[in-house]
Amino acid sequence: MLQRKPLCAAIALGCSFLVSSVLCFAQVQDVALKAAYIYNFALFTTWPEDVASTAHFDVCATPETPMWDSLEKLNGKKVEGRPWTLVDLAAAGPGQCRIVVLSGEGSLAGTEAGVSALVIDDGSVQGPSSAAIKLVNEQEHIRFDVDTRKASFSGLTFSSKLLRLARNVS
Repeated sequence: MLQRKPLCAAIALGCSFLVSSVLCFAQVQDVALKAAYIYNFALFTTWPEDVASTAHFDVCATPETPMWDSLEKLNGKKVEGRPWTLVDLAAAGPGQCRIVVLSGEGSLAGTEAGVSALVIDDGSVQGPSSAAIKLVNEQEHIRFDVDTRKASFSGLTFSSKLLRLARNVS
């Protein structure tokens, strides 16, 4: 009877490691999928003509965002013929960002990164933001809402294909 306690403890410990590893894997998949969504948003967005003159397609976020590594893996992929380049939002120059990824409460100050920037809320921003696209976790799926008024304020338009996939369009 005494030997069953160490065995039960070992099984319980093993199960807890298994559950935590599955949860960590799910979180990694979640941020990688969100980064893929953001890349595809870039492909289905039309920017004003003056934006096309830049050498890089700069995507700005804070290094503390859980998506940073996944967004960085996209460096070099082409958007409108220019390479995707992840930039620290705090170091970005005025008007440099084509996409601004907001994450958490601390990112709200970075929403003035540029008139023609597509601002995307990763779903963790508390309170109102200037995001034209908000990612939403819903029933174990990632969905997104689109605010076309905020996008048009920045001179952006979205493909009808993108708008059809959105959960809500306003």
